[in-house]
Amino acid sequence: MLRLVERGGERCWLLPRPPDEVTPAVLRELRIPTLSAEFPKETSRVLAAALRCCWVDVQASPWPGQPARLREVLDVVDQLIPGREEEALHRLGTGALRRLHVSRWLDIDEETQRVCLGPRVATWPDQDLPALRELHRELPPPRSDGEQDQ
Repeated sequence: MLRLVERGGERCWLLPRPPDEVTPAVLRELRIPTLSAEFPKETSRVLAAALRCCWVDVQASPWPGQPARLREVLDVVDQLIPGREEEALHRLGTGALRRLHVSRWLDIDEETQRVCLGPRVATWPDQDLPALRELHRELPPPRSDGEQDQ
């Protein structure tokens, strides 16, 4: 088990931490949710975009990271999948954000329109961090508000 205390100490989670080489079948048997199989590419892109926006110090652990605006996360997704209409991007993003929130990969505050990395991010094995750092480096940062309108 992994005990995580949120920044500020308001919430605490106890998460199972399975062995690194565990298969999806074992995860299902242990009732540990994986990334949603529904729209896996879009969901993975939204998680990667949230990682890009919320992981500010890539030399440290990604969790808990810093809150980012939902608009920033969706802007990174828009840059990853250019040419999508705003309505399609909103539907794709909203669905993926909801799936990631339910599975605790992301923590979303609807009131403030902010997203944070969820406690499940802390379960990534240390040997995966170099690949995640490279992914972070390759993803575009969110554009400033003026750039988004162009």
